[in-house]
Amino acid sequence: MDFTNLKIGYVPYLPDLSQPGDRRRFPHFAKRNNISFEIAHANKEYDIVLLTASANLSRWLIYKKKHPQTKFIFEMVDSLIFSPTLFNTLFKGIGWFVLGKETTLYFNYRKLVIKWLKAADVVLCSSNELKNIIDKWNDTVIVTWDYMENEYPFCKKDFLINGKMKLVWEGQSVVLSQFLYFKNVLKKINSFCELHIITNETYPKYGKLINKKVSNVLKQLPIETIFHKWNLKNNSNIFSQCDCGIIALNKKNLFGWHKPGNKLISFWFTGLPTVVSATPAYKEIMNKAGENLYCDNDEEWTTKIQIIKNMTAEERETLAKKNCAFVQNNYSDKKLDMIWKNVFENYLK
Repeated sequence: MDFTNLKIGYVPYLPDLSQPGDRRRFPHFAKRNNISFEIAHANKEYDIVLLTASANLSRWLIYKKKHPQTKFIFEMVDSLIFSPTLFNTLFKGIGWFVLGKETTLYFNYRKLVIKWLKAADVVLCSSNELKNIIDKWNDTVIVTWDYMENEYPFCKKDFLINGKMKLVWEGQSVVLSQFLYFKNVLKKINSFCELHIITNETYPKYGKLINKKVSNVLKQLPIETIFHKWNLKNNSNIFSQCDCGIIALNKKNLFGWHKPGNKLISFWFTGLPTVVSATPAYKEIMNKAGENLYCDNDEEWTTKIQIIKNMTAEERETLAKKNCAFVQNNYSDKKLDMIWKNVFENYLK
């Protein structure tokens, strides 16, 4: 397919394309493949519009009705159909309208998301579990993942553990509070583990009405905790000094529980053995790789972290190299390019 003749509009997460969703998805694909696009404006005409979750969805719904010839890709890589709380459901519906982030008032924001799941020419999601849900609204649902290889182009080389095992978690600070549901686990492993956190210093609360300090969460955790301010250039050094990744999510938080498996993929690119919650996405990836380091309860968390700690350095290195090879074979930039090209060549003619 000749991309040069297409006028493509992209609705970004942030105007400067610095948000992870911008860095790791369509703009990165476009850059790798010399595809031109512009930040989409609702007063212009496009052949294709790629709509992200942060868009003014109601405004673009009006646009689609006025421009039926325009093809739309709706990127629902997170679990937007699972609202985390009633407050967030109402805030996005009412609050975003009041703040001017939505053109039309929707009391239930989820209904607006479902309208786009039905209206889009292609829906992109991030796991087969989500695809199975979305299939009832749209016949063209494609599973894709974030481009991680370019942001994590390194692999651990030293697998000796000196003193306590260094667990590491990295990500957006808004998710960090889920560690509070794992206090019993953290208390049990505190004698032989320490927890390294790589994130921002604050996180949004109550629909971004206020910001909370990450330090207030960390001081509640019954484990020795070391905070590292997130910095893409410095993260590789921190990862290389840690021993095991940890991704703990609360099953009662549906939005978090149904998040994609990108974080596990990124940890495996760095060569970190990783223990995770048994979410649908993490189980899918681990089962495909022949691993079972996912946990359904506190006992499994303690046991499986202890397993990593008790391995020899050689055993940890073997595990790390196996998982690193797995993601390089299945989630490399070249593999993800093929998915994106398939979307454009076969579904947007």
